[in-house]
Amino acid sequence: MKKVRLISRDEAFKRAERIAEEYWAVHGVEFTVEDRFICIDDVVPTQAALSEVKLLVVLQEIKHGYNAPIIVIPYNQKYYLIDGHHRAFALKKLGFREVEALILQPNSVFVPGAPKTAEKSGLRGLEDIKVVRD
Repeated sequence: MKKVRLISRDEAFKRAERIAEEYWAVHGVEFTVEDRFICIDDVVPTQAALSEVKLLVVLQEIKHGYNAPIIVIPYNQKYYLIDGHHRAFALKKLGFREVEALILQPNSVFVPGAPKTAEKSGLRGLEDIKVVRD
């Protein structure tokens, strides 16, 4: 079995800040990172497939307290997943109704590309993700 390294809670916060800086550099829009719990049913994935091996590790670690937040960008009353697909999927499978999220909130009008990515892949919710064997 291949070794799976999970992002830490601190690394998730640093990654969210780095993504916000990258969006600023590319799109010229500033973002605020907001940490709060959101309804898991409002999360839309942007990745169509997950690694079964990594998912099994994440499920096990969540049972032992693993709590790195996911990273999302809001658009039209939904939260598009930028980072944390395995974490969000695992939490939904375990019956969680909310998930801690680092929300990349644009400080001005911004239309993210994530909704188009999700739409092209036929993704409307976490239940649309496929788990694949590695």
